[in-house]
Amino acid sequence: MAGLALADELFQMGHDEYSGKVRVSVDMLGCGLAAAALGELLLAGTLSVQDGKLAGWTARQTGDPVTDQVVAQLQRVGAGHALHHWVAHLRPEITELVAYRMAGKGVIRRETSRSFTGRVQTRFPASDPTEATRSAVRLGFLLGRPSDFDPQSALLAMLATGVGLDIVAPSLSGGQVRDRLALLQRSLPADHRDLIRAVDTAVAAIALQSHA
Repeated sequence: MAGLALADELFQMGHDEYSGKVRVSVDMLGCGLAAAALGELLLAGTLSVQDGKLAGWTARQTGDPVTDQVVAQLQRVGAGHALHHWVAHLRPEITELVAYRMAGKGVIRRETSRSFTGRVQTRFPASDPTEATRSAVRLGFLLGRPSDFDPQSALLAMLATGVGLDIVAPSLSGGQVRDRLALLQRSLPADHRDLIRAVDTAVAAIALQSHA
């Protein structure tokens, strides 16, 4: 999936390429997408994180609907807040923003339908189902050759795992996949590890609310 931003790749992994249905809960995927939007700025070197908190940024608005929203919120809220608070803060709107960006690129289609009870359902099937699986296939391949992981792929693998998406590596058993993901997380830069921990915290909070 060359050319797709981090959040776009996670979005496609989180939706069935044919039906467009979400593979995990919408709220959990939203946590991952919020973190991925922050991760895009981390990867670009325009966001700084220290001790689990957003320390500062040099990012500017560029016309991108996803990162522009993040920058606008940074300007409004300011630095110094924990990353898991940022994930929770961005989550409600981020899925629509990522979908808008991807639809604008022609990568997905937006389809709406109304259920028998009158509830409107939105799905996002891929314009090219084969292309839509490339991110997941790439991660499975890289787990077999972990020294070949690039920063975006490594962060994508950990974000996907954090929201409950399975990564299948044909050459590895399930236990080997888990072991390599654990090693991969330990090898991440400190700020990337902080972002993954923020997702874990946000996802755990959603799980607690659903059982309350």
